[in-house]
Amino acid sequence: MGNSKSKDHSKVELPEEAMEIIKQIFEEIDKDNSGSIDKKEAINYWDSNFGKISASAFFENVDINNDGYVEYEEFVDFWKLVKHVGHTDEEIMEELQNLRDKQTWCGFNDIPKHASK
Repeated sequence: MGNSKSKDHSKVELPEEAMEIIKQIFEEIDKDNSGSIDKKEAINYWDSNFGKISASAFFENVDINNDGYVEYEEFVDFWKLVKHVGHTDEEIMEELQNLRDKQTWCGFNDIPKHASK
């Protein structure tokens, strides 16, 4: 069967402002500028806001290939999937702002687990 909402979300367009914030957040978390975020970097990002819990939830949602790293493409792909399943640009911008403010990672219950594989 499968979830038809998860099909072909790669063609989804995100607003330019969202893409800029996504890039800024990624670069801020990726402290060693390796082009990928590891769990230690994620924990450090959320150090005072339930760091281990937020990092674990972040990886559960965003690490599509389960390799223990979140690549920039995976991060963008996650936000495209969020939009594809029905979240508005306004909701995405609000969550990105929360993320930029280092609020606890909320995840999205309506996103199929690793739907973009």
